[in-house]
Amino acid sequence: MTAARQMISCCLPGVRGLLAAVLLAAASTAVATVSVDVVLPPIPAAAANASVFATPIAASGHSVYTVNVEPGPRPVPTHGFGFHTVVRKGVRRDDGGWDWHSHLLDNDTANDPYHTAASIGLDRKGFVHVAYDMHNLPWQYSVSSEPESIDDFVFRGQRVSQKARWGSQNRRVEFPTPGTAAIPGTQITYPSFFNDRNGQLYVTYRYAVRPARTWSQRLFSGGLARYDEASQSWLPIGGEVRVDGDDIELPAGRSVHLSRPFISEPGWWVYQMRLAFDADNGMHVAWLWRRGDSGVDQNFASYAYLPPDRDTAYNADGQRYRLPIDLAAASRVAPERIARLAPDGLYSPARISVSADGHPVVSLQSVHGPRYRSRLDDGQWSDPEPVPRQAFETHYDDNGHEWAFATGLTVLRRPVEADGQPTGAWQTVYKGDGDRGTALCHTRAIPAPPDSAATFYIHANVLDNGRCRDDRVTIVRLSEG
Repeated sequence: MTAARQMISCCLPGVRGLLAAVLLAAASTAVATVSVDVVLPPIPAAAANASVFATPIAASGHSVYTVNVEPGPRPVPTHGFGFHTVVRKGVRRDDGGWDWHSHLLDNDTANDPYHTAASIGLDRKGFVHVAYDMHNLPWQYSVSSEPESIDDFVFRGQRVSQKARWGSQNRRVEFPTPGTAAIPGTQITYPSFFNDRNGQLYVTYRYAVRPARTWSQRLFSGGLARYDEASQSWLPIGGEVRVDGDDIELPAGRSVHLSRPFISEPGWWVYQMRLAFDADNGMHVAWLWRRGDSGVDQNFASYAYLPPDRDTAYNADGQRYRLPIDLAAASRVAPERIARLAPDGLYSPARISVSADGHPVVSLQSVHGPRYRSRLDDGQWSDPEPVPRQAFETHYDDNGHEWAFATGLTVLRRPVEADGQPTGAWQTVYKGDGDRGTALCHTRAIPAPPDSAATFYIHANVLDNGRCRDDRVTIVRLSEG
């Protein structure tokens, strides 16, 4: 119980309401003191680094890790090859500065913006996982040889030829086998890593369940997998889909293959699977559906909840899903209201955050309009409200606050109850300063580890005289107090 709540609970009923009002008013008017300092000075970024799906930053203790697509020694045309995928590690010194070193993971990354950007994650033993340079390709995936080190990586994906990679960039995609990488699936796009409250590593992605079929019949589904450090293996979370020789090219002697997608529906594509974890470590999942074929506009959003330590999933009403989740069963996020606000469909950057006691908030963006957010309470989605300052991301902390990170860098904060209900107004607690290197755009914020003496790490592009520079990437650190 907070000090404020203790004071309220101790008082007589006649004064309790007055004291509560005073305390809440004080909380809503107090200006939080935050500071932002540069962790990684701006580095060059390539066109292919642009994305709305990637998880390009991870942190552990006094170290920060990032992976980015960077320019190579020569210009690279669209759908050509030659960019570099580079992993970097920064270690904070005792004087507060940072020492950085880098590792070139791939020197022939495709110039395919919004598809071939890389994602990075840390498992509970400190090994660094990177997924990169994929657009409907078998897994391109590597793991560090040692924990907390980027000096050497072991490739645990599936090698593909230059000819096959060129074909994937020109919609001639032929990878009909089940895939031989450490992570299940083939024809992978949009890999993203997430850690739960205990540090367990998860990955989400899109893949083809029936990769030998014609393009429109390949059943591009949503994959979800959990990493097991003891066996060094990825365990898919989903339901069995049996595919045969008409769907997938099988080894001699085999007549069936079992795939385990988490979300799957013939004729529909799955986009932007995002995870968030509540204080009890329950998993909340949001994703987008698109009818027919790939594209930037999606039709609607859905939601699922997985209780702690269980691979069963439930919809917004608390009804158990049968996995994989199909279109008919999938509960939609504020469907009628979102349809009115986004008549031309939804744009890809969906996000989900969750309050301490498990109330999720899903942020969605209309193709030709602003971002909206809707909160789930007792099986009902709230009326969508505008996201403050069109912030790309919002987060709840464990101290009764909700944060929003908007272009600028503009950081907003407001006090909330455990269920996410606000008890005060949004306040701007930080504004970026170009002279200090903190004027940013395309922000990606992650909560900092408890022993890092920070609140968030933020990966972003540089804002230069009001223009967002896709060719410059930086990392800053936000601290309270």
